[in-house]
Amino acid sequence: MTTLRIASFAILVFAAGTLGAKEHVAKMAPALSVTLTQGEVARWPDIAAKRCALGAKRYAAVNSVCYYPFDVEAKPGNYAIAVIDQDGKRHNGTAIVERAERPHVDITLPDDTYINVSAANQKRALREREAVLKLFATTASPPRFSLPLGAPATPLPKNENDFGSDRLFNGKIESRHTGRDYPVNEGSPVKAVADGTVVLAGEHFLTGNSVYIDHGGGMVSASFHLSSLGVKTGDEVKRGQTIGKVGATGRASGAHLHLGIRWLTARVDAQPLLESPLQLHNVGEKPAVTERKEQKVNAEPKESNASIRRDEEG
Repeated sequence: MTTLRIASFAILVFAAGTLGAKEHVAKMAPALSVTLTQGEVARWPDIAAKRCALGAKRYAAVNSVCYYPFDVEAKPGNYAIAVIDQDGKRHNGTAIVERAERPHVDITLPDDTYINVSAANQKRALREREAVLKLFATTASPPRFSLPLGAPATPLPKNENDFGSDRLFNGKIESRHTGRDYPVNEGSPVKAVADGTVVLAGEHFLTGNSVYIDHGGGMVSASFHLSSLGVKTGDEVKRGQTIGKVGATGRASGAHLHLGIRWLTARVDAQPLLESPLQLHNVGEKPAVTERKEQKVNAEPKESNASIRRDEEG
């Protein structure tokens, strides 16, 4: 009986010790996550980062911070993310991407050129699209930007919160809008949002006079519908430098400033990147904080049929 009691006591001590060890590990290494919607960018603060990981992608941190951009049409679900700190230690987390609600807008264009597109223009648009897509397939060079990005115009008026909207032109042509439109007067200077290299500057069928700038770190900015170009392919530009002037060239129904951002090939909302990065969704932040940030975004007026002065290729 004595032996049995001792054995039983030993089993209880072992079991208690094992449970305690599991609880300790859980407290020391909590599972960190961040929740955001399609087209948004998440941020991992509080760790001095050297490199970042998003799925199979590996890339340099921006000023020791990791950012995780998700495409406007990213599949909702869980994505593995990580930070590799300055000491080489890896910190794993999860980004939870939720579906975003997008406004649907009917747009009437007076010019039939962009509705009943000729065979020649269809071939041209396809050729130009293929050339643009190649710009995002290159290996990311070191970042030449910091957040927030510089304003593309001064002053920069409030925009229509039109990122990601589903647009229907003259009841026939559908397009996903993947930039932000700003009601800036025609002829106003358009500025580079960061240092970079102009990887394409030219006149395209859908986007008109267009400028694409590689800012390193996998980020490319795009300015469309310019009335004139102030740079050429291959030019080096500085943040705040004039790259063209506001116009209405291409498939546009009025003069405006269009800014689009591709980051690690993902088409993301440009507006939050012009504001304090503290407003982005942070890995490990409390749900209440995330909810407040979403409420702020949802409180912005969405594009509607009453504000269809302009539009562009998605």
